[in-house]
Amino acid sequence: MEGIQRRLSAGQEAMWFVHRMAPDSAAYNITLAFRVRTRASAPLDVPALRRAVTALAGRHEVLRSTFAEEEAGPVRLVGPADLVALDVREVAGADEARLHDLVGAVGAEPFRLTTQAPLRVVLLRRAPDDAVLVVVAHHIVSDRTSQWLIMRDLLDAYCGLAASGRPAWRPLKASFDDHVVAERQMLASPRRAELEERWSRLCAGVPAAELPADRPRPARQTFGGATHRVTFPADLDRRLRENAERAGVTPFVQLLGIFQALLHRYGGQPEFLIGCPVATRFGGGMRDVVGYLVNTVALRAAFTPDTTFAQAVESAQRQMRDAVGVARYPFPLVPGALDLPREQDRPPVFQIAATMVATSRLEPLLDLLADDAAAELEYGGLRLSIMDVAHMEGQLDLNVELRRSRNSLTAVLRYNTDLFDLSTIERLGDHFLLLARAAVEEPGARIGAVSLMTADELRGLLRLGQGAAAL
Repeated sequence: MEGIQRRLSAGQEAMWFVHRMAPDSAAYNITLAFRVRTRASAPLDVPALRRAVTALAGRHEVLRSTFAEEEAGPVRLVGPADLVALDVREVAGADEARLHDLVGAVGAEPFRLTTQAPLRVVLLRRAPDDAVLVVVAHHIVSDRTSQWLIMRDLLDAYCGLAASGRPAWRPLKASFDDHVVAERQMLASPRRAELEERWSRLCAGVPAAELPADRPRPARQTFGGATHRVTFPADLDRRLRENAERAGVTPFVQLLGIFQALLHRYGGQPEFLIGCPVATRFGGGMRDVVGYLVNTVALRAAFTPDTTFAQAVESAQRQMRDAVGVARYPFPLVPGALDLPREQDRPPVFQIAATMVATSRLEPLLDLLADDAAAELEYGGLRLSIMDVAHMEGQLDLNVELRRSRNSLTAVLRYNTDLFDLSTIERLGDHFLLLARAAVEEPGARIGAVSLMTADELRGLLRLGQGAAAL
């Protein structure tokens, strides 16, 4: 299989374009890091981990590939399994802050996609029984689900090799190339015109959602970004779950309606578009396949002065149903299909997106991924805990990732630092919590009638008023 040329999916071609535009950017690096501890009497088996990395690359062809520009367009070149190798870095004596910085540095290293594999596996070893396993992949071969699959397969391969000499994983029923072939067949069929017409109706005459920025937008997108996390109080999380169940909607749909209400209150737009990444793992055979298997759909929100929280949630549910109908059409082709101008200073169609990562009882590693504060997980003799590391920042004006585990609900706000100060995003997060609480306390309340003044802001105004009175 080595040396074979593979065609790219539409999403991969878009990633290739972005990479060539900003080859030194890490904005599209996806990083996952696990703290790995073992018993002192049974330290981590580094040779077995090296073999597991090689086996992982052999299992998933996209991970042992490089990319090239041919006359007919970009192609993926399949390489040998040893194109990906474990990098062991000794960091004895590193304290927690230093260890976190080192993990961040691993994720911030750019990929040279023409000469390097798009996967990096680094073991930061403080001691034989205490290390951090960092897995970084470029978005051109991975997505959020794929990154979890990569880590799962790597750990299962390690456990199997250490115990029996064979990786402990189930066989693959499909490959990423099957997805590419199916996508190209769809694009060559009459279905393409039908989906383009639906996209046209969805986007017609509706602007992208916008937030008031702290600074003018730069002439060219720089991919500068940062992350702010908002933890929902336990009682609010519980009430959100209960209200979603009573309304007959998913927790994500409920939070989506509230988030769109927040955008409406900030920007004052009666109608707007936001993005929502959705999985494109159509068919059960794609369940364990690693690759760029996500597409982005546009959601069209509409508000009036009388719109209630319950109506916003109902609208969000309709939007998600409509989105399913266009999910098979690759979003990178939408601007061309709709004859939208390609602007260097902003992404097309939308600049704000929202998605959710939820746990699965069948996959314990996924619970760690969704819960930054989760306790250690015993996995094949390894004690694992997540190390949350900022990544994929600066792609959009604002990208909201809702993480729901069995124990918590967190909103991860990745924002463009060219446009927004941290204080602005902190205030936005506070107002998200404020509207969420208002929505569960009175779903029939008008969104426009709810005050956006938090308790801290009210106390600050009162202190200011008392000072003025004293003068």
